[in-house]
Amino acid sequence: MTQILLDTNIISELGKAKPQQSVTDFLADLPVAWLSTITLHELEYGLALLPEGNRKKAITDAISTLVKNYSHNILSIKQEEAQQAALLRVLARKNGKTLHLADSLIAGTAQVHNLMIATRNTKDFDNLGIKLINPFIL
Repeated sequence: MTQILLDTNIISELGKAKPQQSVTDFLADLPVAWLSTITLHELEYGLALLPEGNRKKAITDAISTLVKNYSHNILSIKQEEAQQAALLRVLARKNGKTLHLADSLIAGTAQVHNLMIATRNTKDFDNLGIKLINPFIL
């Protein structure tokens, strides 16, 4: 069974008033999904930039629920993930692409743990030897 690492844009989609149906269906059908601490960082960063108000409170609550629900499925960046991320950035650079730090850490985590990445931005992870799925076009 292929297990999935959810990219930040998949989680962000769930925070919308009307998330795309293909994404919610995809997530509902997953027996197991994983998050990276990098995704949590990106979510918290985006949240911190929002002005105070009802929307920020709703997103804060949603992130808290997410962390609680995925508490046993959150992968941290350790030495092996960091080393793999560095190798992937070098590979991307040799192929004439820029692999941003956050994406490299997510990709390195996926490779170390043999996970497929679910993302809207498949081009960010092209040619890295990682299996990808785009729930937005299912």
